[in-house]
Order: sequence, then structure tokens, then C-alpha cells
Amino acid sequence: MSRPRSGRLPRVLLAILLAVVGAVTSATVAATPALAAGCYQSSCNGQLPQDKGCDAGATTIASFRYGGSNTFLQGALMELRRSTACDAAWIRTTDGDCLPMWRNCGAVLEVSGGSPQFSDPRPGQRWSAMWSYRNYVRGCFIAYTDDGGYHRDGCTAWK
Repeated sequence: MSRPRSGRLPRVLLAILLAVVGAVTSATVAATPALAAGCYQSSCNGQLPQDKGCDAGATTIASFRYGGSNTFLQGALMELRRSTACDAAWIRTTDGDCLPMWRNCGAVLEVSGGSPQFSDPRPGQRWSAMWSYRNYVRGCFIAYTDDGGYHRDGCTAWK
């Protein structure tokens, strides 16, 4: 006849219990947004999404193709992107050709209560810097004005 154990768990059961607790703890830490990316909310302001890992898993929340009068932007795609892990937004443009300064065009992430983040659409894809998604944001194609400002030439909705 075996002796009763004195309130101790068998070693195998204890090892299983520790493995389960460790797995649950690891999964919880990995899912924390601040640990998954290099910035969060306002610490992302002015940062590039690729540099901070915010582009991984990001989604497009608004988009349109340019159809205005600027021939250098015809058919260019404007996407307003958002990362939930970073809680930040930015614009991504695909195509367009605003490289030479005399072409007088560009793209901007407009931010309510924050700083606009500019980008120059060119062949291929370009990104603006990010801004916290705690602000309303929208993406616009723009034409620069002689006084250093710009006027909008098509925008996404505010999000």
C-alpha cells in the first residue's frame, strides 16, 4: 500500500501547472500594444511607420484615386492607414510624380489640432510620418501656393 502524500503536488502535475501559467503570461505580454511596436499614440508623432514597426498589420481606413486636373497625379492612389498596435495613422500614396519642385504637387496627412505630415507622391509607394489616432486625420493631395501654403486637391473623409 502506498503512503499518502503530505499535501504536495506530484512533480509532473506541478511542471504542467507551471508550463500553463508561463504560456498564459507570455501570451498576455506579447499582446500588449506598447510592447509590440516601437511607439504608441503621441510618441509616434512625426515617426515613420516602417521604422517603428507600425506598418505590420496596419489597415486602410479610407482611400481614393486622384481624378483632378494635375496631370502628374492622374490615377495616383491615396490611402489613409491606421495601426491599432501603435494607435497612429499616416498616408500612403501609390504612384503620382511630384518629384521635380516645379510640378507643384504633394500629399499631406492633415491632423486636427496637430502638425500636418507631408509626403511627395512618386512612382511606387511613399509614406508620410505618423500622428496619433487620438486626433481626427485625413489624407489629401495638394498643390503648393506661392505664399508657402497649399490648397487641397482631393481628400479622404476625416476619420
